[in-house]
Amino acid sequence: MKILVTGSNGFLGKNTVKYFSNRGHDVTAWSEDVLHSLPNENYDVIIPYACRIGGRKGMDNKSLTIVRNIEIDRVTFAWAEQHCKKIIYPSSCAGYPARLQETLNTPMHEEDFGDGKMFDLYGLSKVVAETMLKKLSITGHSVRLFSIYGPNQSLDYPMPSIIQRTQQGECSVWGSGSQTRDWVHIDDALKVMEYLLDKEDPIRVNVATGKETTFKQLAQTVYKVMHSETVKVKTQTDQPEGPVHRLGSTKRLNNLGLYCDISLEEGLRKIIQC
Repeated sequence: MKILVTGSNGFLGKNTVKYFSNRGHDVTAWSEDVLHSLPNENYDVIIPYACRIGGRKGMDNKSLTIVRNIEIDRVTFAWAEQHCKKIIYPSSCAGYPARLQETLNTPMHEEDFGDGKMFDLYGLSKVVAETMLKKLSITGHSVRLFSIYGPNQSLDYPMPSIIQRTQQGECSVWGSGSQTRDWVHIDDALKVMEYLLDKEDPIRVNVATGKETTFKQLAQTVYKVMHSETVKVKTQTDQPEGPVHRLGSTKRLNNLGLYCDISLEEGLRKIIQC
């Protein structure tokens, strides 16, 4: 299958290009600014990662950056209608309302996406993007990514920064450490995208494990993988911690016969020992 991956220089883009190329697909890695340049040829599928925000940089929530992201999606979608058969759009759990991110053990279900006030502007931009996606004349799949991690991820994201600090002898986390995330290894996320390649009816689905892990637990697991023992985690309460809780419902994903089943410890070993 002929696949175009925009934003191919980033963490998600690089891993996506490698994953699908290794499976025999004809993959074009596109790292140029899509607002100024997109290829003049046709593709079976586009996976558009190009954007101006992500990770802890997103905590700034600069409104002009968000507007630019929406414009990137609009331009990409308009181009895709003329050149592609389908889109697999990497959406985000940030598009779920803030009320579902305030209480422990509150899974986010697909039907709740965009239903209420967002935690931040980045989440709003994903709701806008999915609204545009539904109106396209081509198939538009949406994978709502929870906390994706894997090799070659920027230190702007919490997982690699915690790993780096632990390697340097400091096991610490931002904020109270009690905030939770649903950590998903990149290989599990790409497995879901691979499933969608030949699906014609639009599918919108969470890419999640259905398991919540606190940042303290994450740091302890990182330390255990490195040192085969546990340690007391220091907290940096003067640093921002973002949303309090994020947990994805996996009911729809599992009904498709799909599971994000790489455990946190297994996923960390893949990163630390590579």
